[in-house]
Amino acid sequence: MVLIGGGSAAAQTATKVEPAEIERIRRANAQCLDCHSEAGLNAITRPDVNKADLAGRLVDPEAFLKSNHANVECVACHVTGFKEFPHAEAAKQQINNCDECHTRQFLRIEDQFLKSVHAKKAEEQPGSFTCITCHDPHVFLKASHFSTTRQAVRQDNAMCLQCHASDERFAQLSKAPLPDLQKIHAWLPNTPLHWAAVRCVECHTPVPQSILSHEILPAERAEKNCVACHSVNSTLRVRLYRHLVEEERETVGFINSVILNEAYVIGATRNRYLDMAFGLVAAVVVGGIALHGLARFVAGLKRRRRDG
Repeated sequence: MVLIGGGSAAAQTATKVEPAEIERIRRANAQCLDCHSEAGLNAITRPDVNKADLAGRLVDPEAFLKSNHANVECVACHVTGFKEFPHAEAAKQQINNCDECHTRQFLRIEDQFLKSVHAKKAEEQPGSFTCITCHDPHVFLKASHFSTTRQAVRQDNAMCLQCHASDERFAQLSKAPLPDLQKIHAWLPNTPLHWAAVRCVECHTPVPQSILSHEILPAERAEKNCVACHSVNSTLRVRLYRHLVEEERETVGFINSVILNEAYVIGATRNRYLDMAFGLVAAVVVGGIALHGLARFVAGLKRRRRDG
């Protein structure tokens, strides 16, 4: 038995699938990618294929095989009318919603999303915000499945920037002009370093209790307190680094050790073993001083008695 998920061992979910079934799924998906990939598009010679339309519906096979859905059959989502070619025009409107599989997560996420600034845009323009507006199902990988946090940051921030750094995409969702992100974040010291080290959602969502919150806050409610991250009780421990926290507890003894290579965190360099050692040294020094003082006091009393 193996696990369904991405192409690497890290990119796997908890659903067990027989190897033969995985092989069948990948063969079936390869048939779709024979057309819906850049290499497939370039190789097509059939006159009944609208290559201009197909060019907008391509998938990167390598990225897909590393994604969360690598071992999910294409027709599990693209259900009706996709097994035959040419695909029925109505089939494009009959794609399964994400909650068909992610029901439990969706119930929590929906409550969070309805409180977000994006929900207001969704009300103004029905259909403008769906799961795939941000999460490309052919590419997306959970943050905990990346080998480094910087890779997770790069992916997740790119999801935000696909609208918030694009005049065209932003204009489709808002009548307001595209904000100048550099100017808005000018208060943040070394802005490029922060953008490379932490995700937008670290500051633009409330601190979650379990999963990452989808409640995107308006700009005026975004976190601007540096200590929220740069402290021994850093909120990053329940956000970007939460999947690493358990691994650090009994290894090197550092508090917030998983953050040490990525950010300056006040108190993170404390090591409990060094604390104990210095505490012992301090106790010995204080005890020595106390004993020395007591010895001098006793010696003084004896001298006074001897001298009458």
